Amino acid sequence: MISLAAGTVLDAAPARILEAASAAGYDAAGLRLDPSSVGLAEAERLRRQADDLGLRLLDLEVVRLGPDRDPDHRRRLLDLADALGVRFLLTVSEHRDDSATASDLSRLYEESRNHTVRIALEFMRFTGVPTLAAALEVLERTGAADAVVLVDALHLHRAGELPEDLAGVPAGRIGYVQLCDAPARAPRGLQALSWEARHDRLAPGEGDLPLAELLARVDPAVPLSVEVQSDRLAARWDPASRAGHLLASTRRLLAAGGTTI
Repeated sequence: MISLAAGTVLDAAPARILEAASAAGYDAAGLRLDPSSVGLAEAERLRRQADDLGLRLLDLEVVRLGPDRDPDHRRRLLDLADALGVRFLLTVSEHRDDSATASDLSRLYEESRNHTVRIALEFMRFTGVPTLAAALEVLERTGAADAVVLVDALHLHRAGELPEDLAGVPAGRIGYVQLCDAPARAPRGLQALSWEARHDRLAPGEGDLPLAELLARVDPAVPLSVEVQSDRLAARWDPASRAGHLLASTRRLLAAGGTTI
């Protein structure tokens, strides 16, 4: 399954994201919704639209765990996830303390057990869960048996971890993989890393990340989400054209690696 990530087309409304994903030929799409402005009726309408377009909905963004975050916000996101029928609820941590992250994630996991969605914890160098190893440790501490880790190719590389490190991940713990590319050399400082992730990614195959090696370590049943947040591409192409360009880049990468598409 190849999905269009919401981050790739943040300048598009949710309905347009689905249209762009369908027109380009993706199997699925992800959405980023604000539960203060999107209700269950709108979510159900988006689910029907996806069904009509032959798309699956992979993930919903984003629960931000943190000391000042409103717990009602995440509960509403859980309800929206159910209404949409997404597989994963993308979750990141803004806590500075590992114990606080584990405790907050445990509460979210318990709340999610009455819902159909699975919690997907994303690690990023500039967040409270900086590495794949840290993400796996947090999930173990919470006892969240069916929660998963989201592996982003950029964040894995910037954490100083390698595709080979995926060999130590327990079966079923990787929910999905986000694909993009970047130069091998990282920008200096956490603020610069954050900027790169949100504004300066490259299309798969246009940089130096070991994407072929990463994909070789991933179970073919694990979905791929194309997340290329790029100011440059956004200035050059509208969301639909951007989605098509990036799917073509991803398919070339998969074909070069001998992956069946």
